[in-house]
Amino acid sequence: MYTPIWIVIPGGEFRMGSDPAGDAVPYENESPRHRVTVEAFQLSRTHITNGQYAQFVDASGHPAPGHWLYGQIPEGLAEHPITYVDWHDAQSFCQWAGGRLPTEAEWEKAARGEDARLWPWGNQPPDAKRCNFDKNILTTSPVHQFPQSASPHGVLDMAGNAWEWTSSLTHPYPYRADDGREDPSRPEARTVRGSSYTHTAREIRAADRHSFAPGTRGPYLGFRVARTIPAQPTPLALAWVDIPAGEFPMGNDPRSFHDLALPNEYPVHSIQLPEFSIAQTPVTNAEYALFTRAVQHPAPAHWIHDEIPRTKENHPVTNTSWDSAQAFCAWADVRLLTEAEWEKAARGACADDARVYPWGNQMPKTPCANFGQDVKTQSTTPVDQFPSGASPYGALDMAGNIWEWTSSVLADYPYNADDGREDPASRAHRVLRGGSFYSPNENYIRCASRSSSYPQRRRDHIGFRVAKK
Repeated sequence: MYTPIWIVIPGGEFRMGSDPAGDAVPYENESPRHRVTVEAFQLSRTHITNGQYAQFVDASGHPAPGHWLYGQIPEGLAEHPITYVDWHDAQSFCQWAGGRLPTEAEWEKAARGEDARLWPWGNQPPDAKRCNFDKNILTTSPVHQFPQSASPHGVLDMAGNAWEWTSSLTHPYPYRADDGREDPSRPEARTVRGSSYTHTAREIRAADRHSFAPGTRGPYLGFRVARTIPAQPTPLALAWVDIPAGEFPMGNDPRSFHDLALPNEYPVHSIQLPEFSIAQTPVTNAEYALFTRAVQHPAPAHWIHDEIPRTKENHPVTNTSWDSAQAFCAWADVRLLTEAEWEKAARGACADDARVYPWGNQMPKTPCANFGQDVKTQSTTPVDQFPSGASPYGALDMAGNIWEWTSSVLADYPYNADDGREDPASRAHRVLRGGSFYSPNENYIRCASRSSSYPQRRRDHIGFRVAKK
């Protein structure tokens, strides 16, 4: 059965189109740039592949693409985008799969986010490491081949490889969903987005628009699927801890601070943060299950038949990538903490009390954290098991149990939120904080300790907590 990875695209306003006065490369049909509001929706992370389309053909009896000999996928192309499908074929697949084609407004928001970037990854020109374009491969490529091309929301392959059908008629801007361009019964040309392996850097921009008659098929025409999210309140109730605005000392001096600090924690520097709130505990298995069931996001791999392991409902969710954590945040209308926010919440704000651990400067006799477990018994513990390990603000489980994803790219100190380390589109390593049950000693669970991993990584000792404001 067709089981895509769904990406939640949050609702809200974005800037659609291009400004001829400010952009050097737009085409006339991209103007005027205008603001469009879309409701939250889900989008398949990749194009529909040949393998996924074959499931549809087998289940429905729909004709296979004409280039499939005897109705079989060409050898080696199962993970390539489906091509040689017209708009009607795409509509039929979507109906079978319980979805729909995205509007071109939804497509553009998913591709470029809210900052009107030129390409899904940013404003840096494309190259052969980012996407399949300008005949650098001469044919389609696997849909997961270019993780560096991910959009701000984590959607792949939105530049090059294969054009993507949208639901929209090719009408002039400004875009309005209620002006007839979303009428499925009209026979005029439909908009395609993203361009293909044959097209140039200019043509694979997120704002570029082209159109084909709905009956057109070709080696460069494919699609992906969208799904409307039912309007309903998020069934998530988190306990929040308020972190006051103000300055705090971030980092440690390896030359003097308790002989524990590592070079990547230096120099000590003052950071000013506005008021924010964090969840009192990491996200639990039970809380994450609400998300996976609401949007059909894949459950962690160690959940048998997508069910939480027995007795671990109140344990932190693990085996979640940074990308999955971001998807949870979009669904729940929250966000990941920056690493500066995480450290302040863990150690407090007083320069005279830049504590080593959330509870203070010493390891007490009474256990305050889950770490250093024997390799044979290693496991998470309930997120509220160690109340004596609370931070100065009352946050629990900030030392040990699981490493926690932050929003921040790993970069040298001093921390500066404006230097690119908070770019949501970056595929560089993201900072992990807090240590885990697997950490061999107390040095790893210090408030200032930093680790990192790449955004797709999943491990049984990595989870996350969330923030708001």
